[in-house]
Amino acid sequence: MPAENERKDIQKAMAYDLIRIFEANPQKAYDAAELKKLIDAYITGTQQ
Repeated sequence: MPAENERKDIQKAMAYDLIRIFEANPQKAYDAAELKKLIDAYITGTQQ
């Protein structure tokens, strides 16, 4: 199990990755269902 500082680094990296995904299409507005689907795809490593 990762140490607390490693867990924080992983969380920050995930947040940064998601920001880059959202910035790739700045005109797009996401509803809650789309955000959930996008985050699920990110976590499982599937292509969105």
